[in-house]
Amino acid sequence: MDSLDTEGLWAATLGCEVVLLVATDIEAAMLAPALRDGGEFLVAGKRVLLGELAPLSADPHASAPGCRVVLAVSGIDKVNAAHLLTCLLQVMRPRPRLVLQAGIAGALPAVGEFVPAEIGDVVIATREAYSDTGSSSPFGWLSARELGWPIALLDGAETGGVFPADGGLVKAALQVVSEAATHDETSALAAVRPEQHPRVFAGPCITASQVTGVTAEASALAERWEALAESMEGAAAAHICALYGVPFLEVRGISNLVGDRDRARWQVRRAVAAASWATRAIVDSLQKLPLPAQEAGPGGDA
Repeated sequence: MDSLDTEGLWAATLGCEVVLLVATDIEAAMLAPALRDGGEFLVAGKRVLLGELAPLSADPHASAPGCRVVLAVSGIDKVNAAHLLTCLLQVMRPRPRLVLQAGIAGALPAVGEFVPAEIGDVVIATREAYSDTGSSSPFGWLSARELGWPIALLDGAETGGVFPADGGLVKAALQVVSEAATHDETSALAAVRPEQHPRVFAGPCITASQVTGVTAEASALAERWEALAESMEGAAAAHICALYGVPFLEVRGISNLVGDRDRARWQVRRAVAAASWATRAIVDSLQKLPLPAQEAGPGGDA
């Protein structure tokens, strides 16, 4: 597997419309086989796969047209996700039309009128936040926003580590995936839920380097952030995309219910199947999303 320098990475990613960002090989396992006419490289020791993503309903080896993508396997946690995504966005010309982060997440307890997600469900993030960037105090936990810490300045306003997703983009993606969940009867969908009708949610998500494994902590996080799901990379990817002005979506399959840690009850493969299927459904319907056209690259290449 070759390592790519800056020039090589730029050349290899020409024509790629979408970056699919995952943390682990397991999360890439159901996407990689659908890539055609591409290659595999190393970027600072991290795996990057390139190719045309076959439509969800098509044989990966058939001739039905697909979308050219970068499948980037960052490694777990915020720094890894931010590092690899920065490497890509720094050199890709033209920039991708969309960064789509896919993977597993834990579902937080229900708060207020929120319907809780369950194992096998799909969650599309409407907002991401660094839930562990802040300070404990005798008066309770204080967020970066409450402390006035400089996390990211966007359009003259400090984010405080909270990154709202584009509402129109989330709404369109939610409609695409929900319609596919209702009507698609492919084998890929059958792997998501036995009844072939996965529930699809859109709601706030949070990101932490520490996986929450105590029920009381899970309830406190859910109430503090009014969030549906917890992952280890989402806010970092949203952060980088905001800095570079690249549209961002995050799609998570639910692998576990956040509470007292019981790893034996996690269903990682089912969650990966859900996230991978939803990811492919979105990429299949890229023309239905409110995304900018890909600008011409150096020399007039699109």
